[in-house]
Amino acid sequence: MKIKNKQVGLGANLRPGAEQKVVFITARVHPGETPSSFVCQGIIDFLVSQHPIAKVLRDHLVFKIAPMLNPDGVYLGNYRCSLMGFDLNRHWANPSPWAHPTLHGVKQLIIEMYNNPKINLEFYIDIHAHSTMMNGFMYGNIFEDEERFQRQAVLPKLLCQNAEDFSYSSTSFNRDAVKAGTGRRFLGGLLNDTSYCYTLEVSFYSYIVAGTTTAVPYTEEAYMKLGRNVARTFLDYYRLNSLVERPLAPTPKTRKEKEPLFKGTTPQGQGTGHVGSKLEKRSQTQPKDQSLPTQ
Repeated sequence: MKIKNKQVGLGANLRPGAEQKVVFITARVHPGETPSSFVCQGIIDFLVSQHPIAKVLRDHLVFKIAPMLNPDGVYLGNYRCSLMGFDLNRHWANPSPWAHPTLHGVKQLIIEMYNNPKINLEFYIDIHAHSTMMNGFMYGNIFEDEERFQRQAVLPKLLCQNAEDFSYSSTSFNRDAVKAGTGRRFLGGLLNDTSYCYTLEVSFYSYIVAGTTTAVPYTEEAYMKLGRNVARTFLDYYRLNSLVERPLAPTPKTRKEKEPLFKGTTPQGQGTGHVGSKLEKRSQTQPKDQSLPTQ
């Protein structure tokens, strides 16, 4: 699903030398995590509405949304795996078009955008539901670049201000090696240093408003409200970072060139592992995450 005011190809309406900002959102990679669908629906409903903030976002950003990454698993009533018995959120590094077709297709689309010099994929958010923790919160990546690490914290901090059920104190940043196959970890190692990848978690149970001790049960409307607040937060983010299209530098000397990614598959039908080279290098020294993620 693509959401933008002008129905033209990505980058087609840009002035020469400008990049189109893209936000990519996925949900329901784990079939049993139904709250993620309501959060995603809240994002979609807000973005296609006539709300002034939604209009501004559509004017300046392109939202690409895959609301259900595991439709076969949902149809079968599975909790975590696909029709073939795979946890799709562990196969981003090398998805098979036969065994993980939805993941393979989404990854190819992301690679295509990554290789397009007119497109800058600035955010990737994968929506999940958590069975033990309360509130909404995020998982992010750890980077050696301290400045990039600090910039990554801006979006969840802003969301905490906009959504009473979102907890920044529960948000954590890690690079646990066992999560290397997740969308957040893999794409965080693939995309350039202006891109930020998150797992957005929301409790199955309830949330506690800051300053209180009372647990408020989540409802379908509360989940969708969180989705609307996620969408609103992008405007706050870009108020701090201008929505004006960013011009590209005229020569490679002043801009790090995107390394072309191999898009083919091996004879066995497996996607190439080349795109994961950055991630594999990082994973060699990655510490164990002590949190309790369900991503």
